[in-house]
Amino acid sequence: MFLASKEILHNKARYLLVVVTFVLISYLVFFLTGLATGLARNNRTAIDALPGNYVLMSKYANKNLLSSVVTEDQYDQVASKDTALLGQMTIVAENPKTNKKLNSNIFGINLQGKLKPTVTSGRLPTKNSEVLADDSVTYYGLKRGDRITLNGSNQKYHIVGLTHDRRFATVPVFYTTLATFRQVKYGQSRVHNVSAVVSTRKMTDLPKHTEQITRATLINNIPGYTAQTSTFMLMIGAMIGITLLIIGIFMYILTIQKVAMYGVMRAQGIRTSAIIAALFWQILILAVVGVGIGIGLLALTEVGLPKTIPFYSDTMLLSMIAGALIVMSLVGGLFSLRRILHIDPLEAIGGE
Repeated sequence: MFLASKEILHNKARYLLVVVTFVLISYLVFFLTGLATGLARNNRTAIDALPGNYVLMSKYANKNLLSSVVTEDQYDQVASKDTALLGQMTIVAENPKTNKKLNSNIFGINLQGKLKPTVTSGRLPTKNSEVLADDSVTYYGLKRGDRITLNGSNQKYHIVGLTHDRRFATVPVFYTTLATFRQVKYGQSRVHNVSAVVSTRKMTDLPKHTEQITRATLINNIPGYTAQTSTFMLMIGAMIGITLLIIGIFMYILTIQKVAMYGVMRAQGIRTSAIIAALFWQILILAVVGVGIGIGLLALTEVGLPKTIPFYSDTMLLSMIAGALIVMSLVGGLFSLRRILHIDPLEAIGGE
């Protein structure tokens, strides 16, 4: 490590380019990871919060909650202390006073039952004309205390409280009663259909035309979710692979430039293993410094990003990716290994 650090400090300009490359690649990978994680979370946090791991839906819905309808006869057949009803509908919420509109979702639930969300501000609704909103609505001009309309109706709904991290299909969720959900979706609360039945246990003897899926399956079938996450993961994987190639090429070029120096070191009796160790210590130092600066730039970027951008820093995931970048950089150093092993001291010195 001593030899590696001394050479880096002696040739600052030469190794600065390698550090800058590490910084740019790591920053881009971390930023893409934050966007991918944020977008994935915005699709699913309301579903992640469901207490049960199983969901009963209509079979024709193709595992898509937006298309599912479960009738009263169907959910009565599986009703128990382990189940809870969930109604979902995509809506547009509007504040008539400010004309602020927001694409969002309604989740109709029993507000005193298993699906009751945690209130972070205000209170739970107690009337059909009240709603509890995800606090991300404040990013779009709505706030607690506002009275909103849903899908252009004349009925006004009072936002009496806020909850946190409850989004579905990338937009905020408004929690309300099942009666309000049915009124908005079907035009009358006497139609007792719901979208799904959430359960903490696996059901047997399912009602006709229904199927039970896991929460993970439900999330993977949110429209666009799998395509979005797969695309981002492919981009991140490609960037990590590019890191291997770029750093490998950089270090190979630097190795060629130092052949004469390595020849002198070999002639002085310095073992090949010491030279190889110095090479990999150099890569490790440069990678750690570059990745560290990349993380710092990411933190500064996150502070300045608008709240409406779906960005989320997962510490564990970023740590894994940082480790992968460093490991791939060390693997890239293997490109130079054969050149070092085959250095002939006399030839290297004479060639110079």
